[in-house]
Amino acid sequence: MDLPLSLKFEGWTIRYNVLESRNSLEPNCHAKCVVFVHGTPWSSIVFKPTIEALLARGSYQILVYDLPGYGKSQDFDAGSTTTPPENGFLGDTSVKFQALALAELLKQVQMGGKGNHAAPAVIAHDIAGTIVLRAHFFHACEFDTMMLVDSNCVLPWGDGFYKLARSEPQTFLKLPPSIFEAVVRAVTRSAAHDPKVLQTGWEDALTQPWLGAEGQRNFVRQIAQANDGDVAEMLDADLYGRVRCDVKVMWGEQDQWIPREKIEDLIKRLGGRFKEKAFIPDAGHLAMLDQPGRFAIEVFDWLTRFGSGRNHVDL
Repeated sequence: MDLPLSLKFEGWTIRYNVLESRNSLEPNCHAKCVVFVHGTPWSSIVFKPTIEALLARGSYQILVYDLPGYGKSQDFDAGSTTTPPENGFLGDTSVKFQALALAELLKQVQMGGKGNHAAPAVIAHDIAGTIVLRAHFFHACEFDTMMLVDSNCVLPWGDGFYKLARSEPQTFLKLPPSIFEAVVRAVTRSAAHDPKVLQTGWEDALTQPWLGAEGQRNFVRQIAQANDGDVAEMLDADLYGRVRCDVKVMWGEQDQWIPREKIEDLIKRLGGRFKEKAFIPDAGHLAMLDQPGRFAIEVFDWLTRFGSGRNHVDL
């Protein structure tokens, strides 16, 4: 993704973009605000096909960015933050911090739903589900609607690999570059249902940000700093049932990372605000790449049928 804009926050340079499209010849065109938040170990590029489809079809103002520590947002200045090292790593990439960073970015682009700012629809994948929910509950970010895609909002987190990397981060930092690259590629392949999808260039695009000494350190850091407490805090307080907007849950039926029972558990916890689910066949954890057409239709349909005027801006 082209992310020409930047926000300096707690040592990080957060790269982002605001894209606009008009589907009207009227001088005052009402556009819907949409925010895309990616998960781990990905970047905003996973949403590129969906964003292009939306921009071609309707009037939107879309915020897309790379999480601090991911993709193009890996630049960190240790001298410009007072945050102490987390798990031996300078630069916080925890879910708790990511929620704070999202709140700051929404404030920057006037999409936080406060005052006369638009309340956007938000589409969150993987850990972004918990990031968005924390921003909503703890930082008063208002969203018009929420779509949670293959989101791991229920504990426990991670498979055997992630548990090992969290417990032994220094071991993974010492892996030779070629071995580490093979590990990252294996992780990427496990997220897609159709291996042919990754062979079209997606595997390289998703792997490249983590290659090299700095990329390797950043990859290990985001795993090492994953804290179950950031999710447990919401679960223990039964906050999911207090979400202040309508929610759609999407899941790839061949997702090997997030089992169906966790998705069903999340749906129950959302209570009356849960409005719709879409379980996509022949799709894995990267449902937007396995089934880009179906995914884009589900997003467009949700944005069309749900929401209110509070997510509109004039272009």
